[in-house]
Parts: sequence; C-alpha cells; structure tokens
Amino acid sequence: MATDPSDTEVIIRPAHPRDAAGIADCLDAVARERLWLTATEGYGIHSTDNFIRANLAVGNPHFVAVLRTSVVIGWCDVIPPRPGPEFAHVGQLGIGILDGWRGMGVGRALMNTTLEACAARGFSRIELEVYAHNTRAIALYQSLGFVQEGRRIGARILDGVHQDMILMARRSPDAPAIP
Repeated sequence: MATDPSDTEVIIRPAHPRDAAGIADCLDAVARERLWLTATEGYGIHSTDNFIRANLAVGNPHFVAVLRTSVVIGWCDVIPPRPGPEFAHVGQLGIGILDGWRGMGVGRALMNTTLEACAARGFSRIELEVYAHNTRAIALYQSLGFVQEGRRIGARILDGVHQDMILMARRSPDAPAIP
C-alpha cells in the first residue's frame, strides 16, 4: 500500500499538553541513542506533561515538529537556566529530532521558529550545550549565529568514554553592545 505524501508533511507548531505522550516518546528514543542528549532515557509522560504546562504558563518558547498525522518527530524549547531578574534575558535551548528525520531541515525549522519566539519572551541571549562529536548540530548552530564560548573537557563519561561539551550562545541582534 502506498503512503499518502501528506502523511509525511512536517508541521512546526507550539507544543500543547496533548503532545505530552508524543514528546515523551520522541525524547526517550533520542535519549536512548546515548549520543546526543545528556539524558540516556526519557522522563515519562507525567514529567513531560508538567514541563509543557509550566512552559505554557510562563510563555517559554516550546515547539514541536509533527507529521500531518500528529506524530511528534522533534521538539525545541527554551527555558531560563537560572532564577533571578539579572538572568531573565537568558534562555537555555533544548532540541531533539528522531533518527530518520535528521538532515532534512526539521531541526533548522524548529530552531528558526523557536528563536523567533525568544524575543517575544524577552530572551536576548540563548545558550546551549552540545557534545563535541555532534559536528552536524554544531554546524547548524553556527549557521544560526551561535558561537562557541567554551569547552567542558570530559564533561561526561559514558560507557568509559570521556566526552567534551561545547558551550555555545547566540545574542539577539538588538541586544545591547558589550563594553
């Protein structure tokens, strides 16, 4: 039986609590690859639902990539990494794309949409961490204006292998100049 091409159309839209199961499954699948995320397994539907609802309550950017059939194939969110008004302009970006959908523009579309929403939320500095071996993601981040600000040597040891984390950030074009 042939697949309806409209079933594979990717739609980027704001996350909603009804996406909790799909996001939880997507995050778990990406985490279990043990390559891209700091977690090596997902957080479950209850924690994911709470996370989505918390983001919606305060207006944090949180988007999903879904197929027309509503299957979640990726997510991107930005949350404040620290409390306090002196850090209110900073957001920490998280993103994940299911295997099989990487390299097809889904991550770029998710990030573009999410980064546009950051200004409305008041985030003028977006930070992220990426494993040094994830060169494809690093190239994507750089193409979107992120710059490397540091490296955490041996930040993770997984299965006896030391892995470095690259610290990257992007300042919005209208952010005040740094003296």
